[in-house]
Amino acid sequence: MSYSNRIWIYGPVGLLVLTAVLYTVFWRVQADMLAARLDGANGGEILPGVVFTFAEKSVGGFPFRLDAVLSGVTFADRRPDGETAWRTEHMALHKLTYRNNLYVLEVAGLQSFALPGERGQPPRVIYITPAIARASAIIENGRLARFDLDLRELDAKDARSTPEQQRTFSASRAQFHLLARPDETIDVALKIENAKIGEGYNPRLGGALSLADLRGKIVQGASFEVLERGSGNLTDALEHWRQNGGMIAVERLALDWAGVKTDLKGALSVDAAHRLNGELLGSLDAGALVGALAGGQLNLQGMNMQVPISLRFRNGDIEAGLSSGLPRPGR
Repeated sequence: MSYSNRIWIYGPVGLLVLTAVLYTVFWRVQADMLAARLDGANGGEILPGVVFTFAEKSVGGFPFRLDAVLSGVTFADRRPDGETAWRTEHMALHKLTYRNNLYVLEVAGLQSFALPGERGQPPRVIYITPAIARASAIIENGRLARFDLDLRELDAKDARSTPEQQRTFSASRAQFHLLARPDETIDVALKIENAKIGEGYNPRLGGALSLADLRGKIVQGASFEVLERGSGNLTDALEHWRQNGGMIAVERLALDWAGVKTDLKGALSVDAAHRLNGELLGSLDAGALVGALAGGQLNLQGMNMQVPISLRFRNGDIEAGLSSGLPRPGR
């Protein structure tokens, strides 16, 4: 066999081996850089005032992914009035080695949210256990362009309550989506399906919330750019948004609560204490409402009397009532 024939036979094999070795080195460098960034962030602020910590980590996913698996993860915002914190037993961060702007996040095990208690009271803690919890984020030009959160078979309970108090909440699925637009607005979508509110929260219409589906738009979304770039905190961003006339335009809020269905729309903003303010307007079937309030003892849904209603947000409270107008028979 001539020397030139050997080149044609062994050359492609050698090139393939060289390519594999170079890619392995490239992946190893990417994995080491990710591990170093995580170690550098551990115990420090990832946003102003927000401290990120974890107990253990491992990095894998060769050859096409980078998978960072963390245990004992905490995101905490410590303020004079107390600590607000999210803790999870396990968290996994996934990223394709050949795509730098898409990140997928998964959490597993027990989740907990800690909120500052009232004066002299211990913190309020909510335990959450989803069967599946996934989130994804797309980063463009250093900013968060899209965020998606999907929770399935969600169970939540107040850690300070006893089982007899039934301060619980569950849902078959909960979704939350944000999408930044070029006109400095942010599309918002929130959907909760087949939810059950525990009797400990005293739901007036009963605990069965079949559907809550919100579609809207955040106006003056440029005020949140410091959050999208990870260079500011939520309080300052909210204040800047409020002072610049920011609001949430609720295009549709569809509710199906104990057989009472309604579609609401309106606008919401925040006050100086960053509490929701505004009003949503819509209509509902008065017969279905009376039947729900009577605990199913009355069935007046056949009347189909559409009554205008309003949902008001004032100083952190929610008030529901009849809006101006007279009842009209449904067609």
